[in-house]
Amino acid sequence: MSVKSINARTPAAAGITRVATRAYSVASYLIGCSALLYLILFIADRWVPVTIVSASPVSPELTGISALLWNLALVAIWGAQHTIMARPAFKRIWTRVVPAAIERSTYLLGVTLATALLVMFWVPMPQLIWQLSGTFLGYLLVGLYIFGWSVVLFASFLINHFALFGLSQAWNSIRNTEPKSDTFVTPLLYKLVRHPMMTGVLIALWAADDMTAGRLLFNLAMTTYIVIGLYYEERTLVAELGDEYVAYQRTTPKLLPRMAPVHSKSNQSRSAQEQQGA
Repeated sequence: MSVKSINARTPAAAGITRVATRAYSVASYLIGCSALLYLILFIADRWVPVTIVSASPVSPELTGISALLWNLALVAIWGAQHTIMARPAFKRIWTRVVPAAIERSTYLLGVTLATALLVMFWVPMPQLIWQLSGTFLGYLLVGLYIFGWSVVLFASFLINHFALFGLSQAWNSIRNTEPKSDTFVTPLLYKLVRHPMMTGVLIALWAADDMTAGRLLFNLAMTTYIVIGLYYEERTLVAELGDEYVAYQRTTPKLLPRMAPVHSKSNQSRSAQEQQGA
């Protein structure tokens, strides 16, 4: 449903549609943020009933290779949902069914369902590889874990957090305004790496005070997903932004900052690159 179609309705119908759009986007935002928070605590094995080392009541009783393959399939489903629903080709088809104003909000609900599937059916693999909890190094790793997720949150606000989570799109529809054209900018962290949100995720994943076989498998699978997802995202960005993004690729590393910065004569800028999702 476009902005024009909303305007074509009677004032009462249009008002109901605007309220429904606002409610849907806000609810999706809150549900999506809650799912992300649960996933963070799930990985950390803290403060939630089902974690990466404690099975849920519906988790199958598997061991060995069966557990490994099962868990890999869960991560693959989680990654496929993120990657496929974020691709422009899918969005063009999907928005024929779902109004563009709530497309991103619906994506968040998809993320929530994929996360719930991962958490509820994850099979713990509790064999310890290292155990540092309660030690000085363990506390440092916990701090690094928090730091990594803080980088993710901070980087989301450096671009457009509310568009990334679907609120801006709904608000523009309700106000009957077209979204502002994205300007290619490179604020703060984006001058160091092209994908600081993914850098933060990787920091958090590998900052494990206690490393179990299950968490190692999870980390390896998620790292693989990030590498694959960024490959497709970068292809999309080059197609959309052309030479400007190619120049950005040449001067700015993808995930790991350089020790010495590379200076470019061009005045680069950056759009909400991670609104594409990975």
